[in-house]
Amino acid sequence: HLVFAALAWASIGSVCVPIRGGAPKQGDIKLPPGFRISLFASDVTNARAMCWGAEGTLFVGSRSAGLVHALRDTDGDGMADERHVIAKNLNMPVGVAFRDGALFVSAVSSILRFDSIEHRLANPPAAVTVSDAFPTDKHHGWKFIAFGPDGKLYVPVGAPCNNCISPDSIYASITRMNADGSGREIIAHGVRNTVGFDWHPVTGELWFTDNGRDWLGDDSPDCELNRAGSNGHHFGYPYCHAGTVKD
Repeated sequence: HLVFAALAWASIGSVCVPIRGGAPKQGDIKLPPGFRISLFASDVTNARAMCWGAEGTLFVGSRSAGLVHALRDTDGDGMADERHVIAKNLNMPVGVAFRDGALFVSAVSSILRFDSIEHRLANPPAAVTVSDAFPTDKHHGWKFIAFGPDGKLYVPVGAPCNNCISPDSIYASITRMNADGSGREIIAHGVRNTVGFDWHPVTGELWFTDNGRDWLGDDSPDCELNRAGSNGHHFGYPYCHAGTVKD
């Protein structure tokens, strides 16, 4: 499994990016003008999502492997030469988010925190449970997470099925909460399974992906890129997909 570094000529802020495993051919990856790509690390078991720490550590979550990796480029040659596994045996720890020296990790039903992690990569601290109030369903249970410009941690809760009316309003939603786990609220409904989101640097609007349902055909419905200009909107699932496909 490979981790590629896609670099823009202009400086951009820290971002967490969902990635897939396998063996992609670097030459086949198409980039927009002004970007280049190079191999940052290989043999990163089951790499799934990643984010930067404040001191240049790249944290990488996994799905089936249950691992959280930490990668560092100490000699500045553009490739990771220092590697650590900072957590093992977690329940699909896909999502990673960094704030105030701590790494936050999603583990299906819980959000964990590793304090002062960049100073303890070789001897990681025990995980602190920030919240264990999320559903235990593994169907779309893994979570991409990120801190928003409001300082809150955004945590999606996928649908517990391919396409169904969920038994609880927490399913098929995007939630946010304070960094200590308090004050959880739903800010978007009808979201089947978002695998990545970010905020517009000027307007502050939340943009997020949503994976479409299966079994309506090879090319239908399309997956979605959505914009939430304000909170409380419903984005269609399970009644409507890709804006126009009724169900």
